[in-house]
Amino acid sequence: MDETTLIAETEQRLDVTLAMVDSIGSRSQAQKMIRSGHVTVDDEVILKPSHAVKPNAVIHWEVPTVEPLDLIPQAIPLDIVHEDESLLVVNKAAKMPVHPGAGRTKGTLVNALLHHVPEHLPHATDEPFRPGIVHRLDMDTTGLLVVAKNDVAHRALQSQFEARTVRRQYVGIVWGIPEPRSGTIDAPIGRSSRNRIIMCVRPDGKPAVTRYETHEILGPATLMRFELSTGRTHQIRVHLQSIGHPLIGDSAYGGTIIRYGSVTRNRKAFYSNIFDVLDRQALHAQSLGFLHPDTGSFMEFTAEMPEDMVWTVEQLQKDSAYR
Repeated sequence: MDETTLIAETEQRLDVTLAMVDSIGSRSQAQKMIRSGHVTVDDEVILKPSHAVKPNAVIHWEVPTVEPLDLIPQAIPLDIVHEDESLLVVNKAAKMPVHPGAGRTKGTLVNALLHHVPEHLPHATDEPFRPGIVHRLDMDTTGLLVVAKNDVAHRALQSQFEARTVRRQYVGIVWGIPEPRSGTIDAPIGRSSRNRIIMCVRPDGKPAVTRYETHEILGPATLMRFELSTGRTHQIRVHLQSIGHPLIGDSAYGGTIIRYGSVTRNRKAFYSNIFDVLDRQALHAQSLGFLHPDTGSFMEFTAEMPEDMVWTVEQLQKDSAYR
C-alpha cells in the first residue's frame, strides 16, 4: 500500500477520513482535493466531500500540483501597534487585502509583511500563500490583526482562534436603531445560492454568533459595538443585514441606500457626499485580546476609529430629517 492509498476501517464521510491523514492535515484541504477530482473510492472519482465511505473501501488520492505564487516583498507602510520576537499586531488600513489571491499578487498585507519581516514567516499547511496570517479582515474593514513570526507562535495563536478564546471587538455604524438595543444574533451563515461572492443567513450554514450593543444613536443610524463568538466570512455584515440594519456604506449588503427617513433631493445629495468619503462598510476591528504564545500572559490592544468613520459620525448628526 503506497502513501496515497488507504483502506477505510469504518463508515464515515470521505473528507473526515482523509483529514486524518498526516500529509493532508485538515478537513478543508481534504474537501479541496475531493472537489477538484483528485480522490477515488474503489477506482471511482468522488466529487462530494460528504460521500459515505464503506468499510474496506480503497481510497486513493493524488497530491494536486500547486502553482507557485510569486510573493513579492513590498515596502508598504504598516501601522504596527505592537511587535516582539514572536508576533506583531497591525492596525490594517482600508482597501488593503490581507492576502494574495487570483489576479492579485501585490499591495496586500502579506506583501508588506514579507518586506518588514524578511525571515521566513510560518503558514498553515493548507494555506501556503498566507505566511504569518492567523486570522483575516475583509479588504474594506479596518483594524487589528495579529501576525505570527514563527511556527510555535502560529500554532499557539491558531489554536486560540479555533477554541474561540480570542477576544475580538468591533465598532460599526448601522442604519436605523436595532431593537432590542443590545442582544445576540445567533444565525447560521453560508454562501448565497444567488450570488456566490456574498454570504447569507441560511439554515444549512455554519453556526455564527454575534453579540451587539448600542453605543450612540445618530438620527437615522446607530454607532454599535460588536463581539464575535465565531469568525465566519462577512459575519457582522451578514448578521446586520439579516435584522434590517446593514452597515452604512456596505454596497454588498444594502448599506448604500437611504433606509430610514424620507428620500428627498437634499438627503440624496447629503448621503451621496457621505458615500464618496466613506467608500466602504463602516466597520472597524477596534480591540483584540489573546494569550501571548511565549509567556501565556493576556495581552489586549485597541485602535481608535479611522478618520472616515469619525467624520461620518459627525455628518450623520447633521441629517436635516433628524434635527
